[in-house]
Amino acid sequence: MKTASLQLLPSTSHGSATGNYNGTSLTFAGGIQKAANYYLQGTGLQTVAFFTTALVGTVTVQATLETTPTSDSDWFTVYTLPGSTPLTGNSSTNITGNFTWIRARVSNFTAGTINKITLSY
Repeated sequence: MKTASLQLLPSTSHGSATGNYNGTSLTFAGGIQKAANYYLQGTGLQTVAFFTTALVGTVTVQATLETTPTSDSDWFTVYTLPGSTPLTGNSSTNITGNFTWIRARVSNFTAGTINKITLSY
């Protein structure tokens, strides 16, 4: 049963500043969201959905066990969506782990649009 649907990354187009993306950088991270285990201790199943149009770049889903993450070293990668060739469409993956926080991080962002990335649990 789904209890929450959260946005890991809003609509972001290459070359247009939005949220944590300044419009020119190759790497940026979305805001952090509370993972399933933050509220539902012992529940580690969460689903991440990717909605993209001609995306060229790599999206990593990162998680932490820290109560209050303060630096990039607090995060580890739990899933990678490579996009060395343009990706268009919708996809999802299940991630299992008792994480406290989760985020999406984009690297090598050179073209296209991330329509959104969501987390459900």
